[in-house]
Amino acid sequence: MADFIGKAALQHIADNFRSQIIMGAAHFRPEELDRMGILVTSGVQFKDTRTVLNRKGGTTRRKVVGQTVANTIGYIEERPLVARLTWNRYWDNQDSYIETPYQVPGSAEYSYPMSEIAFKAIMANYGEDVFACLFWGDESYDKDDADLGRLSLFNGFITYLNEDIKNGRITTAIGNLKHIDAFTAPDDSHDFAAWTIFEAFWTSEVHPALKTAPKVLVYCSAETGVILANAYANKWHGNNGVKWLDNGNFTVPEYRNLEFVPSSYYGKGDKLILTVPQNFEYGVNSLDSRNKIIVQTEFSDRDALDVAFQVQSVQGVRVINVNPSHFCMTDGTLQEGIVFQGDYMKDLFVVNVNDADAGAVTVNGETPDNTAEYAAGTTLTLVATPASASYVFDQWSDGVKDATRTVVTKGQPEALTAFFKAAD
Repeated sequence: MADFIGKAALQHIADNFRSQIIMGAAHFRPEELDRMGILVTSGVQFKDTRTVLNRKGGTTRRKVVGQTVANTIGYIEERPLVARLTWNRYWDNQDSYIETPYQVPGSAEYSYPMSEIAFKAIMANYGEDVFACLFWGDESYDKDDADLGRLSLFNGFITYLNEDIKNGRITTAIGNLKHIDAFTAPDDSHDFAAWTIFEAFWTSEVHPALKTAPKVLVYCSAETGVILANAYANKWHGNNGVKWLDNGNFTVPEYRNLEFVPSSYYGKGDKLILTVPQNFEYGVNSLDSRNKIIVQTEFSDRDALDVAFQVQSVQGVRVINVNPSHFCMTDGTLQEGIVFQGDYMKDLFVVNVNDADAGAVTVNGETPDNTAEYAAGTTLTLVATPASASYVFDQWSDGVKDATRTVVTKGQPEALTAFFKAAD
């Protein structure tokens, strides 16, 4: 009868998946990144800064002899990409890893084909989690929206663009933020109002240098993409001229350098982003030793057959140039298209007593909630109090003698028991 293959074998299998982890989203959905024109950079060590020379334009003019007309050629702007440690934990059971090892012919190595199938499922989940954060990741979720249980593996493109709006790099004054009326689906086959709104925006509002770029990508929600394509078809009475490409993007005849890029990952709403290919960048630190899967099989407060896989890699995103010659955003609304549940930074911290009649414990002044999960680095104050003069506190299960103590959670399952004994 086959047995659990063991932690060492699981770690061996996990190590074989390291190359997939290193490249993150670039491994799981390379065709999607290519479709969206996102530049993939590897080998990033902690922080990579791209220096951009932004031209202000204009020419020096001589109107009156001796009169100087001020003209600034441009300015230098640094756009950093900070690669951060991204990690998530997945739970499974040892029952999923019971099989007889298969020895590879001509080698001392053993193969675990059934267990590798389970690992592939874990890696697919991680890949989906990474993609859900590509545009909408926001590390503040862990602090501000913990009650929603939303994951934030790393800050995504929308988060960084919102910061650019706050710090004044994207504004109506600069010309890379424009108003646009909301898009609504056509009422009938004669309604092409949505396309009229977009066409006016493209022809009158977008910077000439961006309009004349060899190729301009229009990021939009999947719903908005359908609305625009249908509205365009209505304008030409069903002879739509919309060319849907094999990758899911579409073009129209009038504006041959425009390519619409609808995506459910982008979100839902009327906000459009126009940019040139490879201006959005996804970077992975392929040189970091922290890219790995950590296997855990021993826990004090869970099913004895539980297995945890902590998958981690180092990655980040940036928009290289947000000047109107390379980038323009409309002011429409945009909401997350994909919100997923869980919290990779939290886990249980269980506090018990050896005898409920002898004493009790509190966690931060309250009765312990042993179903609560705490983020790594959370400070907890534990107090053990005897029930009466007949009992005294002896020690905690880890040998600490102080009845009142402070612990800092580690982001993994932990447990402590307060031991009381009869007074002498």
